[in-house]
Amino acid sequence: MIKHLIVEAESDKSFIQAFLRHEKLNLQLNIDVATPQDFEPTAYTTKQAVFQQLPSLVKLLETGPVSHIGILVDMDFTNKTDIKIQNLRQISERLNPLGFHQRQQENDDLGFFFENLDYDNPIGVWLMPNNQDEGYLETWVKMAMSSDQQSHFTQIENFIQSLGTSHFKNPVTAMDKARIFTWLSTQTKPTQDLSKSLELIAAKNPVYQNFKHWLVTTFQ
Repeated sequence: MIKHLIVEAESDKSFIQAFLRHEKLNLQLNIDVATPQDFEPTAYTTKQAVFQQLPSLVKLLETGPVSHIGILVDMDFTNKTDIKIQNLRQISERLNPLGFHQRQQENDDLGFFFENLDYDNPIGVWLMPNNQDEGYLETWVKMAMSSDQQSHFTQIENFIQSLGTSHFKNPVTAMDKARIFTWLSTQTKPTQDLSKSLELIAAKNPVYQNFKHWLVTTFQ
């Protein structure tokens, strides 16, 4: 049986695959991490493209080859105050007509789940970085960073801040990416490979552990 985790882009796909190997979950969970383009070559690599794949993925649940489905998308940055609600509403609009409804829960830190009593496994949803705050994968890395990296990262933040927003075409959405990739480029072994950050972040950090827990809960 196939277990599909759908992410927005190839960079997300590579990072999640590295995370699974890093935590030795790749063989245990046997997740197929894919982007919308892996299902439809002409699809965009966007959040909306992930949402649009949901009905066809549920159809695969019905016909048998797929046993588990999860989606991981960015919360993004926006001037809207209800971005989490908006994301969940868009997912519900696609899943509710198919009989999947959001599980009621008191704490969203461990992700979201859409259940249908006709199926054994709920559809898992993770909104990067932590199901609460605006951001994306790089924001998650910043949140999970180990304490011994904080002083160096603060210097990077101050440097990026000193450049001023005029150097960024979209400063609201670009700042965390600029900080993280500058931080990676100033390590002992400079890199632009985001997966290398897994060696520099704290596995015991709640943000890290919550995400790992969601993966196991969704795909075990």
